[in-house]
Formats: sequence, C-alpha cells, structure tokens
Amino acid sequence: MTLPIYELKIQEDLQDDAEVSFIALVDKPAIMKDFVAFGQEFINPSKGEQKDSFLPRCISYVVNEGKDNEQAVAICNSLWEQHFAGQKISFDYDDTLSTDRGKGLAKDAIDNGNTVYIISARNDVNGMLATAKDLGIPESRVYATGSNKAKVEKIKELSIDKHYDNNSDVIAQLGTIGAKFNFQSFAIQSEDKHIISGPLMLADALIYRNNSKFGEHYVKFSAETIKEIAIKFAKKGYQQNVNLMHDSNMKLDGLVMFESFIVDKARGILPMAGFEDAKDGSWFGSFYVENPTAWQLIKEDKVKGFSVEGFFDYVLPIDREKSYAEQKLAELADLLKVPNSLK
Repeated sequence: MTLPIYELKIQEDLQDDAEVSFIALVDKPAIMKDFVAFGQEFINPSKGEQKDSFLPRCISYVVNEGKDNEQAVAICNSLWEQHFAGQKISFDYDDTLSTDRGKGLAKDAIDNGNTVYIISARNDVNGMLATAKDLGIPESRVYATGSNKAKVEKIKELSIDKHYDNNSDVIAQLGTIGAKFNFQSFAIQSEDKHIISGPLMLADALIYRNNSKFGEHYVKFSAETIKEIAIKFAKKGYQQNVNLMHDSNMKLDGLVMFESFIVDKARGILPMAGFEDAKDGSWFGSFYVENPTAWQLIKEDKVKGFSVEGFFDYVLPIDREKSYAEQKLAELADLLKVPNSLK
C-alpha cells in the first residue's frame, strides 16, 4: 500500500498555537549518455555539493541547452549517479544496519549509485538476509566474519571505500575508511558537565503516523518550516520545556537547551559528528542536564533521543502514485519556476 505524505507547517504569529512547545526525551525517536555536450566543470558536482543543490543547477543548464524537462531530469540524475558510482560502502549489522537510521543511510547510498555490503562479526548470515532483501542487497554481499578482527580484514580485502560501524575499536583500525555510527539520536557530549546533543528535527525525513482523521500516512517538515519552528521556539522562551516520553505529567525540571543551530553547509554550519547525512535545514540542539533522574535514564540508555511535540497544520498530501520521474519533475519544476504547462 502506498501511503500519502503530508507536510506539516506552523504559523509565525506568536499568538497562534501551531508551534513546537516541548522537547521530549524518548526511547524511540521518531528521527543516459548525453554527456559529451557539457563542459568538464559541469559534468561533475562541485566538491561538497549536495544532490538537492546540484540537480536544480544541472536541470536549468540542460533546459537552456534545448532539452525538455523530462529529459533534463533523467540526464542530471544520471550525471549524479555516474559521479558517485563505483564506491563500495559497507555496514555493520547490529546497532547499525539493524536500526531505522542505518537502513536510511544504506538506502541513500544505494539510491546514489553505490555498491552496498553488510559486513558483520556475527557467526551466521541468516539473521541479516531479510534486511538485505528489503534493501536490495544480494546475499553475495552479506558477510558474517565471526569476529571484529576478521571483519576488519574482510573490509580491507574487499577494498571498501567507507564502512559504518558502532564499534569504536573497529573504526580506529580502519582509519579514514571508518565512519562511526551512533544509533542514538543524541549523544553524551560531556560526562562531567552533563551535556547531551543531537538532532531535534531532520529536514524532509518521513515519519509514519496513523490516526482516525487521516489513517495511515507519513508526515515531514521542510527546511523552511523547521527554521520557522526553531525561531518561534526561541522567541517564546521554551528552552526549558522538556518532558519524558511526551507525558505532560512528567515535565523534567533541571534541563535547558543552551545551544541550537540549523544545518547550512553553504555557511559552514555542519551536522554533528555521527549525523553527517542530515540535510540542510535540520535542527540540532544541546541540553545541560542538572536533573539526576534524567541523567541516570540517559546513562542507562533508557532514553535515546529527542522528539518534538506541538500543534501543526496539515497541507495536502504529495501524490506518491506518480512515477519517480514525474515526482522529480514536479519538485524540480517548482525550483526552476517553469510554467505549469511544462510540469
């Protein structure tokens, strides 16, 4: 079943109750071949450029060269995939690919044209094959090495370009190949100073919901809406509004958000380490924790992340019945401000 996607928005008016008013500590966070005609500097995305920045630039150029919009979308997607094709990316399984965030990273890697492997210290592959099948990873690229030492050796043997793992020792042995994976949505930044940091809202991330009014569906927040939410949150002085598990009767005193930033790579504002995949417009925060009960829950991994709560306005769903090309064409047509007749 294909589920509709609704975008959630707020109102900038401080008197309107559409806003984020609390941050909860929770145990399960909701977070072609027509290439010859182009100059060499255009064929490859710029260093550090993201796909959602490259595609509008590319499509505008291709359209100006006389291609129609559908052709331009196909050409530019192929350019992006060709640029990143050939990279080998592997994932540990337990507490990495077994998590929703890990699956999202793997799917993004596959969508960007990379070859993805599962390389685990497990003794048997059988428990990993269902996830591999869901992601489209063939069994031939699933390895159970039996130990972390053998896992490191297998990663090097296969000439993996990047390996995600939650084991710090494995990452240390891999050097620049290794990427530390943190399955929690926040991390303890200072044991002595009682500071936790992590993502509060991830731009364009799909969040499953099921209620009596809309049935099963997904919701998402755009980068612009997240910025509006963060500004309104600060203006209304909600930095100490924290509760446990979205329970209004369990407000946690002794926590305060003292740091807040929106990812904007063009301005040099990068995601936290461990969350490098977060899109521009994602909201991160740090909290000082004086509440001993909350701190103990954090240390015992009984709460793993932040979850915002508030009131939001639903907008009409995005039609997921459209083909991939139609969806991309519609999105990019808006960015390029092409006439409706061309959509």
